[in-house]
Amino acid sequence: MAENPILLLEGISKSYGPVKALKEVSFAIRQGEIHAILGENGAGKSTLVKIIKGETRPDTGKLVFEGNEIKVADPLFANSIGITMVHQELTVFDELTVAENIFPNNIFRTKLGLIDRRRLRQQSEEQLALFKLQINPAEKVANLPLAEQRIVEILRAIALKRKLIILDEPTAGLNESETRILISLVQKLREEGITIIYISHRIAEVLEISDRITILRDGNYISTLPATEVSTAELIRLMVGREVDLLYTKKRQSGQTPGDCLLELEQVGKKGFVHDISLKLHREEILGVFGLQGSGVEKLPQILYGLDTCDSGIVRVKGQVLRRRDTAAMLKKGFIYLNDNRKRAGLFLDMSTAENMACPRLDKLSRNSILKKKEMFRYTDDFIRKFGIVIPSARTKPKNLSGGNQQKLMFSVCLGTEPECVILNEPTRGIDIGAKAEIHRFILELPRSRTSVILFSSELPELISLCDRVIVLRNNAVVGELRGDDINEEQMMSLAAGG
Repeated sequence: MAENPILLLEGISKSYGPVKALKEVSFAIRQGEIHAILGENGAGKSTLVKIIKGETRPDTGKLVFEGNEIKVADPLFANSIGITMVHQELTVFDELTVAENIFPNNIFRTKLGLIDRRRLRQQSEEQLALFKLQINPAEKVANLPLAEQRIVEILRAIALKRKLIILDEPTAGLNESETRILISLVQKLREEGITIIYISHRIAEVLEISDRITILRDGNYISTLPATEVSTAELIRLMVGREVDLLYTKKRQSGQTPGDCLLELEQVGKKGFVHDISLKLHREEILGVFGLQGSGVEKLPQILYGLDTCDSGIVRVKGQVLRRRDTAAMLKKGFIYLNDNRKRAGLFLDMSTAENMACPRLDKLSRNSILKKKEMFRYTDDFIRKFGIVIPSARTKPKNLSGGNQQKLMFSVCLGTEPECVILNEPTRGIDIGAKAEIHRFILELPRSRTSVILFSSELPELISLCDRVIVLRNNAVVGELRGDDINEEQMMSLAAGG
């Protein structure tokens, strides 16, 4: 790998009002390396990559790309010199084909000025073949699994001859097998001489894939280290500035025996998604659900909470058959759902934090349909303290919070309903290691207050740490149930993959 830097950051600082997002950050990224940037939510990672991508201008400092100082803060200019970014939230065109997404500017034209479909398909096939990817260029992107949609977005950047690609949480929401595919693609990009800035909260993944790792904390540059010379524990200590107890496990803290049956599904099915799903959830229990992409694990949480209907089967709550199956009925029965996408369907990003928290409690925080604001803010402040949400005030909008604090806010919104059961869908997706440890602690405390949990997660260590039982799905059906020491990565993957 070349020692010369492709990108040099010198004294980068950025403030938003009184908040100093970055403070004199300086480091270099070498040509052709995979360079990871680690830090807790709020460490300054997002601000830094926005500056690199030209989406915002630093207050002080400079960026030097390929020996030339970048003086223009503009994403189009960054694209023109070879810098692009693949965001955590996908920016693909769902209704266009794979080929049209790889080449969205329609650069292939006939003599009449029409799109040359033959060349478009041919060039797309060449891009896919370059990385030995079995994806149909004529397929609509909306029909692809999440992993392949991410790959298509990366291929777009490659096809446009980008020299430096910023990947923001590229494996968020992917299961283990899909993660392997994407990691393999990123490693092939490095072999082609493309420089990668890799941002992820998955430390094991960062250690595996990176050449070097830069750590930020509270807007400060801490260190840049070779990935081969640092341990997980050392990285966590550098990121958070303290030792973090990651051993919040069910085996260590629990000892309770699950109570009576709270929820029962008997041969529940929805054509094309799940069939003959039977399971039981007991009081004071954390039940995990795991499956690979396409196993039915994407649809089941929506069916459980009534966000989607089922075609067959019986649902019982506290022994009574549930005739009406929708969210209002589930909410009335004491169930609440934490969505896997906090920005798209989890929070009202442009309302205040207090208003978000008050939503499920409007009946108790209002009189004659008029909101009692003093009580709302008192209620909100209690949850902010309980969950350790770092926030200027309860009037702050969620869009201005870090990912970890947004996730803790979603928890507080859910628990405001005083539920008997919380259905959690990827509760720690895209958050830092410190916030993840806190949320694990919150989850483990729920059974103590007689709140049961159904946990859907693609992270095997999370399921192993937290769950009393784990249900495994394959081919849209339950293929096994694991308990105790049988809840391990080998058993879960063997059932999920059919090994």
